[in-house]
Amino acid sequence: MTDPHPHLTLPANRRQLLTLAGLGLVGPGLAAALGDPAQAAPYDARAALGKLRPAGPELALPKGFTYTTFGRAGTPMSDGLPTPRAHDGQGLFRTKKRSELRLVRNHEVDLDIPGTAQRAIGATRAYDPSAPGGVTSSLWSSKTGLLESSLVLNGTLSNCSGSQTPWGSWLSCEETTDGTKAGFDKPHGYVFEVAAEATGPVDPVPLQAMGRFEHECAPVDPRTGVIYMTEDNGDPGDGFYRFLPHAPGKLRKGGRLQMLAITGEPRYNTATGQRVGETLPCHWVDIRHPDPSDAEDVPGAVYLQGRRLGGARFYGLEGAAWQDGGVVFVASEAGDEEQGQVWRYQPSGDHTGRLTLLYESRSAKVLNQPDAIEAGPRGMVVMAEDGDGEEPGGTNYLRVLTRRGGIVDLAQVIEPLDLHYWAPEDFPEPGPHGASEMAGPRWSPDGSRLFINVQYPGVTCVIEGPWHLLR
Repeated sequence: MTDPHPHLTLPANRRQLLTLAGLGLVGPGLAAALGDPAQAAPYDARAALGKLRPAGPELALPKGFTYTTFGRAGTPMSDGLPTPRAHDGQGLFRTKKRSELRLVRNHEVDLDIPGTAQRAIGATRAYDPSAPGGVTSSLWSSKTGLLESSLVLNGTLSNCSGSQTPWGSWLSCEETTDGTKAGFDKPHGYVFEVAAEATGPVDPVPLQAMGRFEHECAPVDPRTGVIYMTEDNGDPGDGFYRFLPHAPGKLRKGGRLQMLAITGEPRYNTATGQRVGETLPCHWVDIRHPDPSDAEDVPGAVYLQGRRLGGARFYGLEGAAWQDGGVVFVASEAGDEEQGQVWRYQPSGDHTGRLTLLYESRSAKVLNQPDAIEAGPRGMVVMAEDGDGEEPGGTNYLRVLTRRGGIVDLAQVIEPLDLHYWAPEDFPEPGPHGASEMAGPRWSPDGSRLFINVQYPGVTCVIEGPWHLLR
């Protein structure tokens, strides 16, 4: 074999060797052995974390990770009410004490849950006295656990997910457009705002200008105050929206609702036939009637307005989070294999932006229909599955999309779910078991803890561990 560098004498000095490696004159194997990070083998977070193992009755976690729980459904709160069931999206806020955090949590309660009475959780300040959903607030200490808890939003319905705002509030989103025709006293399908410091029921004002549809999340651009919203209506499709407030941070003053459209491709369908890494130019179309009178009969009434103007179709939009100047969001049931997509929208002007497909699952074993998400450090995205866990023997994982584009298992629900009790229409005979979904992942402000809910029967978990392995 001919020496490709006949006049080169390899120096013994390590620094000189690494310099030559950077010039391509030393192979990557030697460079890795010498510790050159640019030439070393890619970091394998999955291998670093290892297999999941039971860490308690609810969750399996990697070695070295632990968790504690609080706020279990049915336990008495400080206001005397029992903690509602169906823990879902939540916000996490700093307090005056560094050791304490305020957690504001949705409860996705509707009449489909057996044993649910058609009445509000509390007796005061109910938006709809016949609606059993709402929001609770908990004061939690890293030293002693739960300190206090109470109902802070009363008389809403199917409070699924939501988002916290830069000005210190929680946007709780109703994932239904039921109303008087379904036996309720008021129309539903709105966003409600709850101040983070609230310790009792707030004045429940539906933010009608933000639209009446099956809401999921509403992350906020901290620079402009623009709010981006996801919709989980299913057929005929879902829209990705933004709300331009007349006065940023003062949502009751109204604003303008718009739906995303792909420039040059009117009525574009993102659900299938997409390529990871491809970027699509975007613009926004105005929704003339954000609170349509037919929304109860036609849950997709807002979506159909935008679609007629060329708006893009998504399928199963769920979790969304603001990250590094853009919005990351998931389409839970989309993709060629119907296992889910992860998208990123990057605004590039007042009326334009770019849409990029970050990931599409090709196998349920890798990622099975992601739902709630949380943006993490170093570009990672934490995703809670809502796939086949409801099936007998099904599983639901908490998984992470790393900056390198890989999927890592972070947690698994191992507590059996009595499907006969929770879904009697789907499972009329007693016996089958699956696993509940997780919901509401939120990092503590210092990044040392991850708060996550096991939705049924309802409990909040606080995970700690060697997070530096997750990169």
